[in-house]
Amino acid sequence: MGATHTRDPDTGLSPAERELLRLLGSGLTDEAASNRLGVAVRTVRRQMASVMERLGAASRFEAGLKAEPPNAAGSEPSHPETPSPSPPTAP
Repeated sequence: MGATHTRDPDTGLSPAERELLRLLGSGLTDEAASNRLGVAVRTVRRQMASVMERLGAASRFEAGLKAEPPNAAGSEPSHPETPSPSPPTAP
């Protein structure tokens, strides 16, 4: 039996494609993302082109926006492990 590929029902993205978007969205270059994922740079570029086409995105930035769940914007910080700044204290 083949491997099960769970795609996001809203975006159609696989977990690997979501991870690629996350890495590139965090500022990694294609080369750094390919090293992190253990694939060739050409594979990263091909996967991004496929993701952009399926999402109807004209840019990588737009693909990242379209891949976000609809309620994600403003609901929680994108990096929950990063503590929020403390409010200023009164003198």
